[in-house]
Amino acid sequence: MPSSRAILHALPGAPARPAVQLRQAGDHQILVEYGEMEVDLRLNFRVHALRHALINDPVDGVLETAPGFRSMMVTFDPGLITRDRVLEEVIARERSAPDLESLVLPSRTITLPIAFDDEMTREAVKRYRITTRNDAPNVSDGDNIDYIVRYNGFTSREEFFVRFLATTWWNAFIGYFPGLPSLFSLDPLTQISAPKYNPARMWTAEGAVGIGGPCVVLYPVESPGSYQLFGRTLPLWNHDFAGNSAGGTGKLATVAAASNLFRVGDRVTFTRVSEKELLNLRLRVFEGTYDYQIEDDDFVVAEYLAEDARLAPEAAAIAAERKLAAGRVGVP
Repeated sequence: MPSSRAILHALPGAPARPAVQLRQAGDHQILVEYGEMEVDLRLNFRVHALRHALINDPVDGVLETAPGFRSMMVTFDPGLITRDRVLEEVIARERSAPDLESLVLPSRTITLPIAFDDEMTREAVKRYRITTRNDAPNVSDGDNIDYIVRYNGFTSREEFFVRFLATTWWNAFIGYFPGLPSLFSLDPLTQISAPKYNPARMWTAEGAVGIGGPCVVLYPVESPGSYQLFGRTLPLWNHDFAGNSAGGTGKLATVAAASNLFRVGDRVTFTRVSEKELLNLRLRVFEGTYDYQIEDDDFVVAEYLAEDARLAPEAAAIAAERKLAAGRVGVP
């Protein structure tokens, strides 16, 4: 039963499923929330399971689904469907969606080049030191990389770079800025995180790669930002990515599909290039001669769960080491 007027309906948790709350979210929306407020990819997989249930069995009057990490906003047209009916349909699809052990999600693998410690990310740090806060511990070396290294207990920059490149990253959701992917490690041994800037930067280069908490983001446009920067990749926005889906079902999503490289549920891997090589690749993008490396390949959640369970003891030990290292480093 709902515990407040903001909660329209609640589904209790079960051994194979987290609790679900459906909340009031404006005149045209409801918000579906899964589990407790924690960074657990299992919750995100449940979000995507519901999203695909609504895509495969659409509801007349539901205009768009916008997934977050452990929640999803459902937008509907009240002239075509009542809120109560939306609740009924969403609950029915949640109950019919497979358990995680049987869940297979449509996915793609996108491989992007990255140049570490590039000129533009150093420029962002330089501007921040001059105009905003020159005593912040994360910019004391003239970049954010050494801070990330210290915060996570790596012995060197190279150890951090190798760990990052060895990881496959899951695009849990898209947001904050149009086309900005939020990537989380699918490798339980990665355990990389970093606190955000305080206060935020006023400028970040398009294509910059940063980390805040355990989330890696790629900046699709020049913008403010607060994630710790460590490299740069290709343009991600405002190019012809025909056939992509931004995650919605209406006209706006169709427009975004031609401009946004990413879909939610993509997996992302990175290959290391020099800054000169990256600039040449970026020029090819702008000239229209670069082909992005994208492969369709379903994501089998059971395989992830099995690997996560197998590596759990080692992952816990790494997490403890990371926590000790973080305790020795100042927070911005």
